[in-house]
Amino acid sequence: MTVYFNKLSISTKEGEPMLMTSFEEQKGMPHLVSIFDTQYFRKWTEIPRGLSFHHKMETIIKELQSEKFGLFQAMKVRRPVTAFTGYDLVQWLRKRFDMEEQREAIHLSQLLCQYGYIYPLDLKSYSIKEDRSVEYRFQKPFYWPFSSQVSTDSIEYAIYLQKRSMRNKQKHGLEPYEQEAFDKLLKVYCDKKEFIEKQATEQVDEIKKKKRNEKIIFDQQERAFWRIHRPPPGCVKNLEEGPKKNFLPQQIIARKKTKEALRKEIAFLKKSFGRPRMKFSMVFESYKLRWEQYKEFDPFMDASATQPSNPWMSDETMLWEINSPDVHIPTDSRMKKWAISFYELINDPRGQCEFDEYLQKEYSHENLHFWCAVENYKCCPRSRQKEEMNSIYKMYLEKGSRSEVNVDSKTLDQVHQNMRSSSESNAKARYVFEPAQEHIYVLMKKDSYPRYLRSDQFKDLMEKAKQQPLTKRRFFFGGPKKRPSTPSPKINRRHGSSSSDRDVSSDISGESSPVHVAHHSFSTGNLQDLDSHKSSRTNSR
Repeated sequence: MTVYFNKLSISTKEGEPMLMTSFEEQKGMPHLVSIFDTQYFRKWTEIPRGLSFHHKMETIIKELQSEKFGLFQAMKVRRPVTAFTGYDLVQWLRKRFDMEEQREAIHLSQLLCQYGYIYPLDLKSYSIKEDRSVEYRFQKPFYWPFSSQVSTDSIEYAIYLQKRSMRNKQKHGLEPYEQEAFDKLLKVYCDKKEFIEKQATEQVDEIKKKKRNEKIIFDQQERAFWRIHRPPPGCVKNLEEGPKKNFLPQQIIARKKTKEALRKEIAFLKKSFGRPRMKFSMVFESYKLRWEQYKEFDPFMDASATQPSNPWMSDETMLWEINSPDVHIPTDSRMKKWAISFYELINDPRGQCEFDEYLQKEYSHENLHFWCAVENYKCCPRSRQKEEMNSIYKMYLEKGSRSEVNVDSKTLDQVHQNMRSSSESNAKARYVFEPAQEHIYVLMKKDSYPRYLRSDQFKDLMEKAKQQPLTKRRFFFGGPKKRPSTPSPKINRRHGSSSSDRDVSSDISGESSPVHVAHHSFSTGNLQDLDSHKSSRTNSR
């Protein structure tokens, strides 16, 4: 799609940034004159995609510096000048591209300044002011962005900072962020410190040979260049440099596809046409069915799946304890998953033990043992790979062996062929018994698994799982429980302590008023007072 910014045509191909923010599509608009109809775009198709945006910017700069229709000719100044203001630049852009709104010309001039094609003389703010308060200069083509003539790596930056530190500190002194960066670079390139100093010294000597005006302009151009590539903290870096790919010619040739590689790719694409593919509606239905089946077992979808407590919400670990592999009686929800699919049963350690116990009653437990042995063989170390392979074959597949499994001759021939073609270095050696394992898996799934679900063993275990309480056992540490409190007579107090002593003594002496009784438990602290109270009461009688 080609869009137009008034009379400035801008292509929106992938990888090319926009020059302006406001634009309108070409919908029946008349032909508009653009800068790309000039002599600089006669070979438009030869421009690399990654550099087309910068090529457009450079075309504008070249037109600004043109001797016939450039910016200085539009200013109509008799004396030769090298600087211009933001007002002059904005007006030239509006007139050249027939821009109706001034903000469009300001935006384009901002991009020219931010990308380093022009720079302000004060080197402070890199924003265009549409008045005559700040003057600007054109950057030297040597310092244009993405120029192949100058490098922007850390060593060149260290040489530049070293050169400035060797000159007059009042005019060329380093700023705080530059001094910090220079110290870090010297630590990183400590082995190249002499090289950096030597290069900086030679460049300083060359600068001294120049005239005073040339020195000033050269220093400003170099500072503006490094301010764009290494901006101070808090400023935006508009030039994002990607990873550098330094390929040798031999590597580029090696990366090109050969005829053999293209033939393999064509054969692969032809095979892909014949592969069966499910419709999206069927895939969606299968996912929906699976979600409905496993919803009650997912604690994130159903809160009841985390019974008796949710370990993600509390500190209790009861859910992990009752679902551990070595638990004696599994939970009800765990056994329901066994009944959904054979895969859930055989991949659960507790389910494997229960299924193995049932297969032993049917005298077919060697099938499960063979399947588990092949699974362990796939993960065994490479040093024991050959030993384990021979051991599995002799125990389960060799004729007349003690635990021979029921495998047809065709499957057994495939295993023999895999064993002959396998080696320790071959990655496919771990899948030698894959045909026999799949055969035994299907046999257990279609024959033994349905009978196990209908067996009394599974039903009895399900009943025990339902009756199993899902409450956490609580243990109490310490001595025995406290005895219940019993009433006891009030203890005598010391004489003169309170008026209640006289009431107690009058009651004990035999008067008709009832005895005041205090209710408290017997303790070792008041046994002595209680005995003295009983003895005094007996003597009074």
